[in-house]
Amino acid sequence: MSKKQMNRRTFIGSTTAGLVSAGFGIPKLKASPRGERNAEALITRTLGKTGLEIPVISYGVMNSDSPDLLNQALDMGINHLDTAHVYIRGRSEEVIGEVVSKRGGRDKVIIGTKMRFNSDRETGQFLSDGNSRAPGATEEGLREQLALSLKRLQTDYVDILYIHSCNNADMVNYEPLMKAIVKVKEEGMARFIGTSTHSSEPEVIRATVDAGIYDVVLTAYNFVQEHRDDVKKAIAYAAGKGVGVVAMKTQGGARYQRENEVNHSAALKWVLQDENVCTTIPGMTTYDQLELNIKTVTELAMSAKEVADITRGQAMKGILYCQSCRSCVPTCSRNVSVPDLIRAYMYKEGYRNPLQARATIAELPAGKGLDACTSCSSCTAVCRNGIDIPGRIQGLIAENMHLG
Repeated sequence: MSKKQMNRRTFIGSTTAGLVSAGFGIPKLKASPRGERNAEALITRTLGKTGLEIPVISYGVMNSDSPDLLNQALDMGINHLDTAHVYIRGRSEEVIGEVVSKRGGRDKVIIGTKMRFNSDRETGQFLSDGNSRAPGATEEGLREQLALSLKRLQTDYVDILYIHSCNNADMVNYEPLMKAIVKVKEEGMARFIGTSTHSSEPEVIRATVDAGIYDVVLTAYNFVQEHRDDVKKAIAYAAGKGVGVVAMKTQGGARYQRENEVNHSAALKWVLQDENVCTTIPGMTTYDQLELNIKTVTELAMSAKEVADITRGQAMKGILYCQSCRSCVPTCSRNVSVPDLIRAYMYKEGYRNPLQARATIAELPAGKGLDACTSCSSCTAVCRNGIDIPGRIQGLIAENMHLG
């Protein structure tokens, strides 16, 4: 492989290996620019009642902190950058701040970020008390995170501020956070507010709409979700009420199994066939991925092969993507939060992001995460969809993911 090919295709892979061997350090990822790019004529949609015009492809800045790649995306017409307070331990927000500040034109870039709070995985409830893993779900917890995020982003406001990882209607309607996020919006620190969800999406989407205070919902939505029809109906409900919809996890875990790669273009198009979805936020770590995504969304009609690939993927069992149904938890002898561990595995193997995998594991309370698995003689957890839970947990243990 030539040096030029290495820069274009594998700079993130080689850097990720360094991150792991260095013990979770975070050096700046280097990417070689491909020269000047003119903004593409991308298809745009309106984000509900916000009135924001956004291309159907946005940039999920979760796995990359490359300023070169970020600049390239902006040059090619992407204007919406999605991040979170915790991504790459804050480096994601920092690089966005550096790039946007240097380029100028803050009003031309739509920045969305997410605030994470302590919660009880078993009951699915926010907790007012914080710990070393996450702040308490209080106004103070929100303001402390947001103040740091704004500093990193080098701005005095974000365009979209989300309450992250709402798993049920109660979390959406958690009054202390509702009041707090409305206050920061009224104070001008957020133009629009919303929720994000990785599970129980139809319930969360509808609750977000019915709460009456939120402008946007960020939801997992892909072709391998068992309840994708229910998600689609909930998305239509949101759009009908003027709540903007942003889709994530569009690739269904990035792979089915090692020997069965996802047709990324088909997966992205499948989501965007739903015109109630304003935009998608796939993570991008190479120029090839960026250019593929841009090319994909210039024509959203699906080819016969793409339809066939989607149909094949929907029929497979033992896929990488976890449905977050939590039916596996009672089958675990220690009541470990298995879905979170499988999600960590997805980050490590599917998205090649060991940093986020470690962060996901580190968030789990003592005795409910990988630490409990390391001393277990045999794994009893069973997935009703055929995911090899014991094998994937052993894969995390083998790479010392439990050491944080």
